[in-house]
Amino acid sequence: MKSRVLITILSILTFLMSSAVVHAGGATRVAEAIWANGNIYDTILTPATFVAPPLQSTDIIYSFMLSGLEGQRSVAESAPGDQDYNGGRWNVQMVVFTPQGIAVHDPDGDGIVNFELTTAEMVLEHEALGHLTISAANFYFECPLLPRRGNR
Repeated sequence: MKSRVLITILSILTFLMSSAVVHAGGATRVAEAIWANGNIYDTILTPATFVAPPLQSTDIIYSFMLSGLEGQRSVAESAPGDQDYNGGRWNVQMVVFTPQGIAVHDPDGDGIVNFELTTAEMVLEHEALGHLTISAANFYFECPLLPRRGNR
């Protein structure tokens, strides 16, 4: 289990840092990193992780880092403006495409999803269809969602 958590941490950090824009103040803004409610959000990388927070103090984020396909960005269940948004404190759930899900989401077989899931509801619908499996990563971190700047 510890190796799974380490792989999760490294995968998330590698992804976020690979598309990061570093600012003079040291904060790292990542463009178009996370889907929530059908909108794509930027984020700011922070080193904040924590152990066993109260469940009501975090929101679920579905990570596709080890999913078996590329191109699907993480999906959050809550976003700024939602009454239950916890400021970007996340409870990571790992998502893996099943063989059926790979056939549906990557029909051309190039290893890249042909369409992205953009809401938590879509993730759960595709789990119910047998396209995905979801499991708790037992990893919690902080990474606020930021509305997109400009028309990038």
